[in-house]
Amino acid sequence: METMENRRKRQRTMRILRENLTWYSFIIVTLLAIILLVYLPTVTTVLFSLSDVSLKGLETTFIGFHNYKVIFAMSSFWKSILNTLGLAALGLLTIPLGFLLANAINSLGKGPTQSFFRVAFYLPNIITGVSVILIFQIVLKGNNGILNSFLSLLVGQNVSIGWLSSSQYSWFGATILYIWSNLGYSMLMNLSSMQAIPSELYEAASIDGASRFQQMIHITVPNMRACYVFLFVTGMISGLARFTDLYIIGGNSASGKPGGTLQTILMFIFQYSFDSPQYGMSSAGAVVLFFLTLMFTLLNVKMTGMLKEDK
Repeated sequence: METMENRRKRQRTMRILRENLTWYSFIIVTLLAIILLVYLPTVTTVLFSLSDVSLKGLETTFIGFHNYKVIFAMSSFWKSILNTLGLAALGLLTIPLGFLLANAINSLGKGPTQSFFRVAFYLPNIITGVSVILIFQIVLKGNNGILNSFLSLLVGQNVSIGWLSSSQYSWFGATILYIWSNLGYSMLMNLSSMQAIPSELYEAASIDGASRFQQMIHITVPNMRACYVFLFVTGMISGLARFTDLYIIGGNSASGKPGGTLQTILMFIFQYSFDSPQYGMSSAGAVVLFFLTLMFTLLNVKMTGMLKEDK
Protein backbone atom coordinates (compact mmCIF):
# COMPACT_ATOMS: atom_id res chain seq x y z
CA MET A 1 0.00 0.00 0.00
CA GLU A 2 1.23 3.48 -0.87
CA THR A 3 2.39 5.41 2.16
CA MET A 4 1.30 8.96 2.92
CA GLU A 5 4.84 10.26 2.29
CA ASN A 6 5.06 8.60 -1.14
CA ARG A 7 1.64 9.95 -2.06
CA ARG A 8 2.73 13.46 -1.15
CA LYS A 9 5.92 13.11 -3.20
CA ARG A 10 3.93 11.91 -6.19
CA GLN A 11 1.45 14.75 -5.87
CA ARG A 12 4.29 17.28 -5.56
CA THR A 13 5.98 15.82 -8.63
CA MET A 14 2.74 15.98 -10.64
CA ARG A 15 2.16 19.57 -9.54
CA ILE A 16 5.68 20.59 -10.62
CA LEU A 17 5.22 18.77 -13.93
CA ARG A 18 1.91 20.55 -14.57
CA GLU A 19 3.52 23.92 -13.79
CA ASN A 20 6.42 23.20 -16.12
CA LEU A 21 4.08 22.08 -18.88
CA THR A 22 2.16 25.33 -18.46
CA TRP A 23 5.33 27.36 -18.96
CA TYR A 24 6.57 25.21 -21.84
CA SER A 25 3.20 25.58 -23.58
CA PHE A 26 4.03 29.26 -24.13
CA ILE A 27 7.19 28.44 -26.08
CA ILE A 28 6.18 25.21 -27.81
CA VAL A 29 5.33 27.02 -31.06
CA THR A 30 8.72 28.74 -31.08
CA LEU A 31 10.50 25.46 -30.31
CA LEU A 32 8.67 23.69 -33.14
CA ALA A 33 9.50 26.52 -35.54
CA ILE A 34 13.20 26.36 -34.60
CA ILE A 35 13.25 22.57 -35.02
CA LEU A 36 11.43 22.64 -38.38
CA LEU A 37 13.05 25.75 -39.87
CA VAL A 38 16.58 25.61 -38.40
CA TYR A 39 17.69 22.25 -37.02
CA LEU A 40 15.95 20.00 -39.53
CA PRO A 41 17.26 21.92 -42.60
CA THR A 42 20.73 21.98 -41.01
CA VAL A 43 20.79 18.21 -40.56
CA THR A 44 19.36 17.73 -44.07
CA THR A 45 22.07 19.98 -45.54
CA VAL A 46 24.83 17.97 -43.86
CA LEU A 47 23.30 14.70 -45.14
CA PHE A 48 22.91 16.14 -48.67
CA SER A 49 26.56 17.23 -48.63
CA LEU A 50 27.50 13.57 -48.20
CA SER A 51 25.11 12.30 -50.86
CA ASP A 52 24.34 12.28 -54.54
CA VAL A 53 20.96 14.03 -54.60
CA SER A 54 18.40 13.76 -57.40
CA LEU A 55 17.16 16.87 -59.16
CA LYS A 56 13.93 16.83 -57.16
CA GLY A 57 15.80 16.14 -53.94
CA LEU A 58 13.74 13.03 -53.21
CA GLU A 59 16.36 10.38 -53.92
CA THR A 60 19.78 10.35 -52.26
CA THR A 61 22.76 8.03 -52.52
CA PHE A 62 25.49 8.19 -49.89
CA ILE A 63 28.85 9.01 -51.50
CA GLY A 64 30.88 10.19 -48.50
CA PHE A 65 33.09 13.24 -48.98
CA HIS A 66 33.00 13.17 -52.78
CA ASN A 67 31.11 16.50 -53.02
CA TYR A 68 33.75 18.17 -50.85
CA LYS A 69 36.52 16.77 -53.06
CA VAL A 70 34.74 18.16 -56.14
CA ILE A 71 34.24 21.69 -54.83
CA PHE A 72 37.73 21.85 -53.29
CA ALA A 73 39.11 20.99 -56.74
CA MET A 74 37.14 23.84 -58.37
CA SER A 75 39.02 27.10 -58.89
CA SER A 76 35.68 28.98 -58.86
CA PHE A 77 35.01 27.75 -55.31
CA TRP A 78 38.35 28.97 -53.97
CA LYS A 79 37.87 32.21 -55.89
CA SER A 80 34.47 32.67 -54.24
CA ILE A 81 36.07 32.21 -50.80
CA LEU A 82 38.80 34.72 -51.70
CA ASN A 83 36.17 37.19 -52.94
CA THR A 84 34.10 36.69 -49.80
CA LEU A 85 36.99 37.27 -47.40
CA GLY A 86 38.45 40.11 -49.50
CA LEU A 87 35.19 42.03 -49.79
CA ALA A 88 34.45 41.42 -46.08
CA ALA A 89 37.90 42.76 -45.15
CA LEU A 90 37.44 45.86 -47.33
CA GLY A 91 34.04 46.36 -45.71
CA LEU A 92 35.83 46.73 -42.36
CA LEU A 93 36.91 50.19 -43.55
CA THR A 94 33.58 51.29 -42.07
CA ILE A 95 35.16 50.91 -38.60
CA PRO A 96 37.92 53.58 -38.85
CA LEU A 97 35.75 55.77 -41.07
CA GLY A 98 32.86 55.45 -38.62
CA PHE A 99 35.22 56.37 -35.78
CA LEU A 100 36.44 59.52 -37.55
CA LEU A 101 32.88 60.49 -38.41
CA ALA A 102 31.69 59.84 -34.86
CA ASN A 103 34.58 61.89 -33.47
CA ALA A 104 33.64 64.82 -35.72
CA ILE A 105 29.96 64.61 -34.76
CA ASN A 106 30.79 64.23 -31.06
CA SER A 107 32.87 67.42 -31.20
CA LEU A 108 29.69 69.34 -32.08
CA GLY A 109 28.40 68.84 -28.53
CA LYS A 110 25.02 67.48 -27.53
CA GLY A 111 22.26 69.43 -29.19
CA PRO A 112 20.08 69.71 -32.31
CA THR A 113 23.10 70.01 -34.64
CA GLN A 114 24.55 66.70 -33.46
CA SER A 115 21.13 65.05 -33.64
CA PHE A 116 20.69 66.27 -37.22
CA PHE A 117 23.99 64.78 -38.40
CA ARG A 118 23.39 61.53 -36.52
CA VAL A 119 20.08 61.06 -38.33
CA ALA A 120 21.47 62.27 -41.67
CA PHE A 121 24.38 59.83 -41.72
CA TYR A 122 22.23 56.94 -40.49
CA LEU A 123 19.56 57.39 -43.19
CA PRO A 124 21.29 55.13 -45.77
CA ASN A 125 20.82 52.21 -43.36
CA ILE A 126 17.04 52.44 -43.56
CA ILE A 127 16.87 52.72 -47.36
CA THR A 128 15.98 49.41 -49.01
CA GLY A 129 18.94 47.54 -50.45
CA VAL A 130 17.64 47.40 -54.02
CA SER A 131 17.11 51.18 -54.05
CA VAL A 132 20.71 51.77 -52.93
CA ILE A 133 22.01 49.44 -55.65
CA LEU A 134 19.99 51.19 -58.36
CA ILE A 135 21.31 54.56 -57.20
CA PHE A 136 24.93 53.39 -57.20
CA GLN A 137 24.61 51.81 -60.63
CA ILE A 138 24.20 55.42 -61.79
CA VAL A 139 26.85 56.85 -59.45
CA LEU A 140 29.44 54.22 -60.42
CA LYS A 141 28.56 53.98 -64.10
CA GLY A 142 31.63 53.71 -66.35
CA ASN A 143 30.61 56.31 -68.92
CA ASN A 144 29.35 59.62 -67.53
CA GLY A 145 28.77 58.22 -64.06
CA ILE A 146 28.55 60.72 -61.21
CA LEU A 147 31.79 59.54 -59.56
CA ASN A 148 33.71 59.50 -62.85
CA SER A 149 32.36 62.95 -63.75
CA PHE A 150 33.57 64.27 -60.38
CA LEU A 151 36.99 62.67 -60.86
CA SER A 152 37.20 64.08 -64.39
CA LEU A 153 36.52 67.55 -63.03
CA LEU A 154 39.10 67.01 -60.31
CA VAL A 155 41.98 65.80 -62.52
CA GLY A 156 41.12 67.89 -65.57
CA GLN A 157 40.76 64.97 -67.99
CA ASN A 158 38.18 62.36 -68.87
CA VAL A 159 37.91 59.46 -66.40
CA SER A 160 35.87 56.43 -67.43
CA ILE A 161 36.55 53.74 -64.84
CA GLY A 162 34.11 50.83 -64.89
CA TRP A 163 33.66 50.59 -61.12
CA LEU A 164 31.09 47.80 -61.42
CA SER A 165 31.72 46.53 -64.96
CA SER A 166 35.50 46.06 -64.88
CA SER A 167 37.03 43.04 -63.15
CA GLN A 168 39.98 45.25 -62.19
CA TYR A 169 37.89 47.75 -60.20
CA SER A 170 34.77 45.74 -59.23
CA TRP A 171 35.98 45.13 -55.65
CA PHE A 172 36.43 48.88 -55.14
CA GLY A 173 33.03 49.71 -56.63
CA ALA A 174 31.29 47.08 -54.49
CA THR A 175 33.15 48.36 -51.42
CA ILE A 176 32.10 51.97 -52.08
CA LEU A 177 28.48 50.80 -52.20
CA TYR A 178 28.88 48.75 -49.00
CA ILE A 179 30.59 51.55 -47.06
CA TRP A 180 27.94 54.10 -48.03
CA SER A 181 25.20 51.72 -46.89
CA ASN A 182 26.80 50.72 -43.57
CA LEU A 183 28.85 53.75 -42.50
CA GLY A 184 25.92 55.23 -40.56
CA TYR A 185 25.61 52.13 -38.37
CA SER A 186 29.34 52.10 -37.65
CA MET A 187 29.21 55.81 -36.83
CA LEU A 188 26.32 55.30 -34.41
CA MET A 189 28.05 52.42 -32.60
CA ASN A 190 31.29 54.39 -32.35
CA LEU A 191 29.46 57.48 -31.15
CA SER A 192 27.52 55.66 -28.43
CA SER A 193 30.70 53.98 -27.21
CA MET A 194 32.57 57.28 -27.33
CA GLN A 195 29.92 59.09 -25.30
CA ALA A 196 29.99 56.34 -22.65
CA ILE A 197 33.58 57.26 -21.73
CA PRO A 198 33.59 59.28 -18.45
CA SER A 199 34.12 63.00 -19.15
CA GLU A 200 36.33 63.21 -16.03
CA LEU A 201 39.10 61.44 -17.92
CA TYR A 202 39.18 64.16 -20.57
CA GLU A 203 39.01 66.91 -17.95
CA ALA A 204 41.97 65.44 -16.08
CA ALA A 205 43.91 65.07 -19.32
CA SER A 206 43.20 68.70 -20.26
CA ILE A 207 44.46 69.89 -16.88
CA ASP A 208 47.66 67.89 -17.47
CA GLY A 209 48.08 69.67 -20.82
CA ALA A 210 47.13 66.84 -23.18
CA SER A 211 46.07 67.94 -26.65
CA ARG A 212 42.85 66.76 -28.35
CA PHE A 213 44.84 64.31 -30.46
CA GLN A 214 46.65 62.91 -27.42
CA GLN A 215 43.33 62.51 -25.61
CA MET A 216 41.94 60.59 -28.59
CA ILE A 217 44.98 58.27 -28.77
CA HIS A 218 45.41 57.62 -25.04
CA ILE A 219 41.81 57.81 -23.77
CA THR A 220 39.23 57.41 -26.54
CA VAL A 221 40.79 54.58 -28.54
CA PRO A 222 41.75 52.30 -25.58
CA ASN A 223 38.29 52.68 -24.01
CA MET A 224 36.55 51.66 -27.23
CA ARG A 225 38.17 48.26 -27.71
CA ALA A 226 34.91 46.42 -27.02
CA CYS A 227 33.20 48.46 -29.74
CA TYR A 228 35.96 47.69 -32.25
CA VAL A 229 35.81 43.95 -31.46
CA PHE A 230 32.03 43.91 -31.89
CA LEU A 231 32.15 45.80 -35.20
CA PHE A 232 35.01 43.65 -36.49
CA VAL A 233 33.36 40.30 -35.77
CA THR A 234 29.84 41.29 -36.84
CA GLY A 235 31.29 43.00 -39.93
CA MET A 236 33.12 39.83 -40.98
CA ILE A 237 30.05 37.66 -40.36
CA SER A 238 27.93 40.12 -42.36
CA GLY A 239 30.53 40.04 -45.12
CA LEU A 240 30.35 36.24 -45.27
CA ALA A 241 26.60 36.51 -45.93
CA ARG A 242 26.86 39.19 -48.61
CA PHE A 243 24.64 38.36 -51.57
CA THR A 244 21.83 40.68 -52.68
CA ASP A 245 23.81 43.73 -53.82
CA LEU A 246 26.45 41.66 -55.65
CA TYR A 247 23.77 39.50 -57.28
CA ILE A 248 21.96 42.54 -58.69
CA ILE A 249 25.21 44.26 -59.73
CA GLY A 250 26.03 41.16 -61.79
CA GLY A 251 22.75 41.39 -63.68
CA ASN A 252 20.82 38.96 -61.46
CA SER A 253 23.48 36.32 -62.04
CA ALA A 254 25.11 34.19 -59.36
CA SER A 255 28.29 33.84 -61.42
CA GLY A 256 29.63 37.06 -59.89
CA LYS A 257 30.04 39.24 -62.95
CA PRO A 258 32.31 40.78 -64.08
CA GLY A 259 34.53 37.76 -64.60
CA GLY A 260 33.53 36.04 -61.36
CA THR A 261 35.24 38.75 -59.29
CA LEU A 262 32.11 39.39 -57.22
CA GLN A 263 30.99 35.80 -56.66
CA THR A 264 30.88 35.16 -52.92
CA ILE A 265 30.55 31.72 -51.37
CA LEU A 266 26.84 32.39 -50.80
CA MET A 267 26.44 33.11 -54.52
CA PHE A 268 28.35 29.89 -55.28
CA ILE A 269 25.82 28.01 -53.14
CA PHE A 270 22.94 29.79 -54.91
CA GLN A 271 24.40 28.96 -58.33
CA TYR A 272 24.50 25.22 -57.63
CA SER A 273 21.12 25.29 -55.92
CA PHE A 274 19.09 27.11 -58.60
CA ASP A 275 21.05 28.08 -61.72
CA SER A 276 22.78 24.69 -62.16
CA PRO A 277 21.10 22.45 -59.57
CA GLN A 278 23.59 20.08 -57.94
CA TYR A 279 22.31 19.94 -54.40
CA GLY A 280 25.15 17.84 -53.01
CA MET A 281 27.74 20.41 -54.09
CA SER A 282 25.68 23.38 -52.89
CA SER A 283 25.12 21.66 -49.53
CA ALA A 284 28.86 21.02 -49.20
CA GLY A 285 29.46 24.73 -49.88
CA ALA A 286 26.86 25.61 -47.22
CA VAL A 287 28.67 23.43 -44.66
CA VAL A 288 31.96 25.19 -45.47
CA LEU A 289 30.22 28.56 -45.00
CA PHE A 290 28.85 27.34 -41.67
CA PHE A 291 32.34 26.53 -40.40
CA LEU A 292 33.69 29.88 -41.60
CA THR A 293 30.91 31.68 -39.74
CA LEU A 294 31.47 29.46 -36.68
CA MET A 295 35.16 30.40 -36.72
CA PHE A 296 34.38 34.12 -36.50
CA THR A 297 31.70 33.48 -33.87
CA LEU A 298 34.23 31.62 -31.70
CA LEU A 299 36.66 34.46 -32.30
CA ASN A 300 34.00 36.83 -30.99
CA VAL A 301 33.55 34.71 -27.86
CA LYS A 302 37.31 34.53 -27.34
CA MET A 303 37.91 38.25 -27.84
CA THR A 304 35.00 39.38 -25.68
CA GLY A 305 36.17 36.96 -22.97
CA MET A 306 39.63 38.53 -23.08
CA LEU A 307 38.08 41.98 -22.67
CA LYS A 308 36.16 40.81 -19.60
CA GLU A 309 39.35 39.38 -18.09
CA ASP A 310 41.07 42.73 -18.59
CA LYS A 311 38.39 44.36 -16.52
